[in-house]
This record gives sequence, C-alpha cells and structure tokens, in this order.
Amino acid sequence: MARSLRQQWFERFIQTAVSRPWQVLLAFALLAAGGMALASRLEFRGSFVELLPQGAREVQDLTRVSEKAGGDGYLVILAKGDTPERLKAYAAELKGRLEALPEVRYVEHSYDVDFFRRHGLLLLPAEKLAGLRQDLEARVRYERQQANPFYIDLGATPPPPGFDEIARKHEPNAPMKEYLANADGSEVYLMLKPSGTAGDLDFARRFVELAMGTGRTLASERFPSVKLEATGNFQNRIEEDAVMKSDLARAGMLSALIAVGLILLATRRIAALAVVGLPVVVGLLMTFGIAWLVIGHLNVVTGFLVAILIGLGIEYGVHLCMRYWEERREKSSRDALAAAVRGTFGGAVTSAVTNAAAFFVLLLAQFHAFNQFGFLAGLGVLLAVLAAYALGPSLLAIAERLRPARPDAAPAPAGASSVPVIAKPAREWKRWPTSVIAALALSVVGFAAFSVVIAPRLGFETDMRKLKGDSPASRLDDHVTAQLGQPLNPAIFLVDDVKQAGQVEEVIAEVKRRNGDDSVFLRTASLNDLVPTDLKRREEELSGIRTLLQGLPASARDDARLKDFERMLEAKPYGLDSLPVEVRRRFEATDGKGTFLLLFPSVSNYDTEDLRRWAAQIDQVVDGAKARGIDMSVLDSNRIAARIFALVRGDGPLILWSAAGVVFFVILLSLRSFKRALLVTGPLFLGMTCLAGGMYLFDVQLNFINAVVLPNLLAIAVDNSIHLFHRYEEEGPGSLGKVVRHTGLAAVVATLSNAAGYGALLVANHQGLRSIGQIALLGVVCTFLGTTVFFPAMLALLERWSGRKAVAAGEGAVVRSLELGVAGASSETPGERKSA
Repeated sequence: MARSLRQQWFERFIQTAVSRPWQVLLAFALLAAGGMALASRLEFRGSFVELLPQGAREVQDLTRVSEKAGGDGYLVILAKGDTPERLKAYAAELKGRLEALPEVRYVEHSYDVDFFRRHGLLLLPAEKLAGLRQDLEARVRYERQQANPFYIDLGATPPPPGFDEIARKHEPNAPMKEYLANADGSEVYLMLKPSGTAGDLDFARRFVELAMGTGRTLASERFPSVKLEATGNFQNRIEEDAVMKSDLARAGMLSALIAVGLILLATRRIAALAVVGLPVVVGLLMTFGIAWLVIGHLNVVTGFLVAILIGLGIEYGVHLCMRYWEERREKSSRDALAAAVRGTFGGAVTSAVTNAAAFFVLLLAQFHAFNQFGFLAGLGVLLAVLAAYALGPSLLAIAERLRPARPDAAPAPAGASSVPVIAKPAREWKRWPTSVIAALALSVVGFAAFSVVIAPRLGFETDMRKLKGDSPASRLDDHVTAQLGQPLNPAIFLVDDVKQAGQVEEVIAEVKRRNGDDSVFLRTASLNDLVPTDLKRREEELSGIRTLLQGLPASARDDARLKDFERMLEAKPYGLDSLPVEVRRRFEATDGKGTFLLLFPSVSNYDTEDLRRWAAQIDQVVDGAKARGIDMSVLDSNRIAARIFALVRGDGPLILWSAAGVVFFVILLSLRSFKRALLVTGPLFLGMTCLAGGMYLFDVQLNFINAVVLPNLLAIAVDNSIHLFHRYEEEGPGSLGKVVRHTGLAAVVATLSNAAGYGALLVANHQGLRSIGQIALLGVVCTFLGTTVFFPAMLALLERWSGRKAVAAGEGAVVRSLELGVAGASSETPGERKSA
C-alpha cells in the first residue's frame, strides 16, 4: 500500500513538472526574492570577538571595560616628512583640533614630564632613597674634608662619586617620554582614544576617516610636507574587514565561474547552466535569508559558506541532468525525466542527509562560530537538494520545450501491427586487467599507510600573524611598537579604586615570580606608579638628605646637579587631583567609577603557545584577585584569541569522531545493511586517512579557522561512493564500466565543483581563508582517491573474485556429475550400454 502511494506521488510530481513547469519556476522565483530581501540585510563581522557567544566571560569583560574606557584600543596616526621641530608643532596643533571632535575622547602625544622630574624623589622607592642618602653622605663628607684646611689627603682612599654621577645613578625615570616619537624625531605619533569600539565598523570607518581627514586638512593648510599613516586597533580592523570581504566576494565569483565551466565541459549544453545553477541560487538565497532571521550576521568562519555551498549545491543538479540526458538518448522526455529522478533521487537524498548530519554535528561544539557554521551549512545542503529536485525537473521540461534534445517517437496508430524493435546491443566496456586494478587499489592503501606513519609529525599553526595576513596597518603597528618599546594595546584590568589596583599589582608580581622564566608579563602601569605612597618612610629619608645638604660647604654649592636635587627636595606630596590631566585620564573610567591597571606582555602574542601562556597567567591573576575579594574585569583581545584556540583544540577530536559516526549511521539507515554501509564508507575513511600524507607533502597545517573543514570533508566525499553504489546496484554485476563512465563522470564533475568551491579561497589575501582552501582542496583530492578510485577498483576486484568462485563452483559440479556418470556407466551391462 505504501509503495503504491509513493508511486502515485511520484507520478503526480513528474506530471506537474512536465505540464506546469512555468508555475513551478514562478513559485521558486518568489521564494528566491524573499530570501534575497532578507539576505541583503546580513552584515559581515570579521572580529574574532564575534566567534564567541555574547555570554562568554571574556566577551562580557570586554564589553564592560570598553564602556568604561570609552573604546577598545587606539587609532595611532604617524606623521613624517618634515623637520622634528615642525612635526612637533604640527602634532600639537592637530591634537587640539582632534580633541574638539565629539568622536574623540582624548589624544596622547606629549606629556608634562617636568612634573614628574620635580617630584621624582617622591616617586622613588624607599630602598632607592636610602641608597641615594648613603651616596650623598659619602660625597658630603668628602666635600667637607676638601674644604677643611687642616685635612691632608694622602691619596689612599679614592674620592666618592660626584653629584653628577650620583644623579645619573639615582635620577628617577619619568613614567613616559615627553613626546611620542622615534629616536631622531623624524616621526611623531598621536594616539587617539575614541568614544566608540572597533567592533562597530560603521563607527570605526567614520572615526578613522574623520581623524585622517582632519590631519590632512591641517597639513594642506600649514604643513604641506607632512605625510600621514594610520595603524592601531581601529585601522587594523577596517583593513582586515575590507580584505576579507574582498576575498570572500572574489572567491564566490571564482567558484561560480569554475562551476559554470565544469558544467559546460561535462554536459556541453547551455541549458545545464540553468538546470544546475538556478536551484543553487535559490538554495543560497533561502539559506542566507534564514541566516539573517536566526543569526543576523556572518563572521570569519561562516563568511566563506557562499563559495562552499555553490560547490556542494551544483552536484545534485549535475547528477540529475547528466542522468537525464543519458536516458534521453533512448527514451521520451517524460520517461527520461522519470528515470533520471528515480535513479538519482535516492543517492542525492542520502548524500544530502549525510552532509547535513555531519554539518549539524558542529552544533555540539563549544566554539560558537562552529555552531553557526554547522547550522547554516547543514541547512544550505538540505535546501540545495530540495531546490534541485523540486525545480530541476521543471527546468529540464522547459529546456525540452525550448530546444528538444531529440524528437519523441510518435505513438503507433490504432490497429497497426506491432513491428518488433531490435534492441541496440549494449556497449562492450573495456575490461581492465586485474593486475592494473589491484595496483590502483594498493597504491591508495599504501599512501594511506604512509599517512598514518607521518601523521604525528603534523603541527597546529600557532602564528596569529600567518592567519591574519599582512597589511599596511599591521606592518606599521610593528614599526611603531618597536620605536616606542612597548605594545600599543596592553591588557586592561578594571578595578574599583587605586587601592585595589595596588593589590592586583601585588598579585601580578606573585604570578610573575611563580612562573619564573615562563612568565609572559613585562610590566604594569597604574595611578599607583604616579602618586607617592608610604609617605612617612619616604619623608624620613628625604629629611635626612636635606640635613646632609645643609651641611655642605659653600664651595660645593654651585654644582648644577646639586641644584636639581635641592629642587626635588622642595617638592611637596600630592594626590591624584594634582596629576597632569593627559596622564590621569588614561587610567580613569569615563563615568568616574573605577580605575584601570595596564599589563604589558613580554611576548609578541602572535604565537598561540605564547597566547596560551598569556591567557593562563591572566587567569591566575583573576583568581588571585578574587581570592582577595576583588571582582575585576579584563579587556584583552589576546585573551579572547587564546580562548578560541582552546575551544577549537578541545572540540576537534569530538567533532571529527562524531561526524564519522554520524556519516556511517546515516549510510547504515539508508542501505539497511552493515556490510554494505561498511563497503560504502570504508573507502571514504581510507581517503580521509590520506589527508595527513597530503598535508605533510604540501606543508599545510591545521589552524583554528580551517579546522572546521575536516568533519565536512567526510560528508562531502561520501557522495561519490553513494551515487556509484546506487547506480551499481541498479545496473547489476558486470556494469562497472557503464557505471564509472556515466555516474563516475558525474562524480568527477561534482568533486571538481566541490574543489572549486573551496579552491577558490586560494586566491584570498587573508591567510586564514587561504588555509581553508588549501586543506579543503587536499581533502577533496584525497577523499576522491578513496571514493572514486579505490571504491570502483574494490568493487571490480570483489566482482571478479566472486565470479571466479562461481566458476570454480560450477566446474566442481560438472566434475561431480561426470564422476557420477562414469560410475553409473561402469555398473551397466554391455547390453544396456549398446541399447543406450
């Protein structure tokens, strides 16, 4: 009964596709228009912050601190091309103009260093003050001896250091340079603190354009020789976003062009472009329309789905139309369409469900970006197969109406005698020698064995710079960092007050001591470094120094360095309110509630091993502060990057094994036989094993961006095995030549289309995206070896082996019958044999 209902539904479907193709096309055109309207609202967010869920602690901390700090990071403007004096004058005037803009909180360029020089002794640690007092005491004693007319210097004791030498030894360093510039003054830097965040790209673009425009306007008015460049968090984000958008658009276009070329090359029919391409477009628009409804944006991982879904989507249309034109050589258009749909639909649905299931496995990942990728990719595959088989038959019917492949045979008139039709003899396919087929199969197995041996040598890419790629802003960032001697974007800790900042600094010192040589902390900076503390002990030392200098002979009081000491001794203790505003505001929250502690790393933080250590030691600081009752927040993009790496490494094995299990389970449900499921998936897993060898030979490494491809390769590659197996079962033993010639050709085209979808990313400038193309292309080729080279070879060997067994069994039966005949004949009498 169920079979009858399924047959009726199939007949109605074919009838609708043949009789009302334009209505079907109109319905899908409306769906595509709706999907386009929604998909056009999608925005692309290239920040790594978007790869974690908004509820993650790192993201919550970043949001909270950004609101308090008035932005995450700086825009750094470099001015050069004029004399040092004119560059300083230009920077001072530009600073005033920029700080008048509402988008700019403040600009750092010059500091009141003289304030800290005057108060230098108040900022020296008490231990250093004690050392200074001892050196001064020795010098004062020496000066008194020299001024004493009765003192005779026998030269036995060398004179103590002079005031100039003592000053060089003990003079406190200012916490910053007077100007942000390089050593010779040929470059000056202005660090702009914005009122928004780099994650808001609209604000970032507007802010950078406004700041650079203001700088260029001033240069054109009064400083025509000055040239400007920009770097920092904001400029880096803008350039990276532009590069990635350009790469994704170019990859999508290249993928589509390669797919068009493959379709035309394989089918030699213009109509195939519409039959294959239109369902893909409909599926893509519907997928990204739903993406806007559910997610609202794309990120660095989901952004390349356009190119990939193009490659995946066209394979269903390729199998359908190539089978249709194969059947059309001998059948009417309606019968050919029915045969094509019936012959490929089972394999297409199985492969699509397998693909989608493998993609949906990514929903198990802790990494938020993998969740989104798995959902959109699985949905896209299901919509692609739906569009291919709901719209494809109608498109084939329209193509037949516009340009028939061949005239359909006219029905025989009533009463006419039927003339037997001599069937066209089946084509004899070339039979390859068993030795050649066995050599093909063994070469794939041998390469897989090599891959198993070489797999432990493969590494995980740890250099962030290689993933982000090179850009003018990143190169300039390195240059400015080298000139200033410190990173432009330290980690920022938000605490309630200066007292808590001091406690956190103690925790940081403890963590630094605990980690020893493995520590990645360089130094800290807070308001505690700028305001004198422990005044009682300091005043004791300073009072002693004053007393010493009062007893200095008049002959020694003309020393310039001595006058500097006396001026510093006159400085009075001060509080936070007395600090220069350009220094104080760097550590104060915008709403006046809370203060910042800056932590500078001693490593580049481009290497993920350094990132791991950095994040782990920051976590130790957070835990230590919490143990003291301090609840602080941390703003640090490097900590977020380390969190991403940890999630990817943790998710990888689980996702890969889960995807393998899901693929096998879906195939098992489809084929309803463990032996046949193993027969279909075994070559796939063999091909995946070959990937390790390919990665080793072509020096390709895994990273947190391209790792998402691995579970997907399982689902993508199994399609070829499924289609070949379904066709082989349909045609029966002895049909491998025909199956490989037709379905195998379609599998090659589908594989090349998948390779085009991923391989188009090889033209990307962004190294992370390019690495996706590299590993996916290798994966597609390696799995092709398993599913489309090893699998048919294995079927051929099994078929010949079973055939030989059958022949051997048949020959044994003949021998046994002959033996029985001989035995019976020997028992006959001569008369009976003569009668016989």
